[in-house]
This record gives sequence, structure tokens and C-alpha cells, in this order.
Amino acid sequence: MNDNEKQLKEILEVLEKEGILKNIIVIGSWCQLFYKNIFENFRSTIKTIDVDLFVPNPKSVTEKNGIISEFKNINYDIKQDIITNKTIFISNEGFRIEFLTILNRDYLTCVRLGSTGIYAESISSLDMYVGNYIEVNYYGIQVKVASPASYVLQKLLINNKRGEKAEKDIQSVKVVLWYIITSKKYFNELHSLFASLPKKWQKQIKETAEKNDIELFI
Repeated sequence: MNDNEKQLKEILEVLEKEGILKNIIVIGSWCQLFYKNIFENFRSTIKTIDVDLFVPNPKSVTEKNGIISEFKNINYDIKQDIITNKTIFISNEGFRIEFLTILNRDYLTCVRLGSTGIYAESISSLDMYVGNYIEVNYYGIQVKVASPASYVLQKLLINNKRGEKAEKDIQSVKVVLWYIITSKKYFNELHSLFASLPKKWQKQIKETAEKNDIELFI
């Protein structure tokens, strides 16, 4: 376990201690770390210190002692956008934790997580992760992680909005997709999830894949 992985474990331990890890799905590039648990000889390409935590149901979040104070105890500063209230935690080492949720009916930019003082950014494309996750044991911690299929399809869906991170995301998609197509189970899940998506999303995903010479076999 390298230093970054130790930092991630510490974050997960805080979330578990506060009783809210069960409400969270880990998304973003850190998913690759957990795919080692389901794909034989998986080699991740993680080069990020940003941790994205998806909360499908913000109202369901209840903390035990106080998640903000617990993060402060492990040397995280809290940053709150004065306009949107979006909450970001940043460590001395530069680790950055963000909470995200689905676009709500009122189209609010950010949504409060239960009774906590944390506000998660509201994003429409994250609907794809609802119900599409795997559960892995990470050093004794049960963690929900975006399924390989949702990881690949969501990154392709938003790639044209990723700016300087777009190319890095494409490379990670190619890595994960290679393992997906070698597994009947996860290949079938890719097909099923793609078929369930809105036609507009399907079109965008296919266009991005073709642009980057990616064969989805769907």
C-alpha cells in the first residue's frame, strides 16, 4: 500500500466510523484501485489525489459525531463555496474530497447531505451510478464502487466536458474496457447498462468512443 492508498484508507475509515460509508459510492479514477478485486492481474493507471464520493440519496445521510470535525482531526481543511455552498475537503498533502449527487427536481446546484454541514454538487450524468455498483472489501472496510460498466460509460458520456483531463480519462477507459470484454459477466453488464440509457446519452457515448478509436462492441 503506497502513501496515496493509505490516505484513501484513512478517508474511508472516517466515513465508516461516522456511519455514512453505506450511503456512498466511490466514483472517478480511484475505482481502478478496487477493480483489482474483481479482475485478475488488473493494473490501474491511477494518478490522482482527487476523491469523488457519490451520494444517491442525500436525505438518507445521518452522522454519528460530526463528519466535518472528524476530517479536521485527520488534518483536512474544509472549503465552502460562498455562492453554491459546495463543500470540499483538502489535506495538507493536497488530497481533495468532493461529495456529488444526482440532479434534483429543483435543479439546485448543491444539496445538503442530511443533517451534516456538507453540501454535495448536483450533476445529471451521475444517475448512471444509481444501482450500478459493486461491493469490495478494502482492508476490512466494505466499500461500494462504481461498476466497471458505469465507470466506462459515464467517462465517455462527459469526456467532451473534461478539458485537460479528457485524454487521461480516455486512457483509463481503454484499460478498464479491456478487462470488461474479457469477462462475460461484466461484458453483459456493459450491454445492459448501455441499452437502458437515454438515446441522447447513447449517441454521445458512441460519438466519443469513435472519436477516440474505442470499440465498445455494443
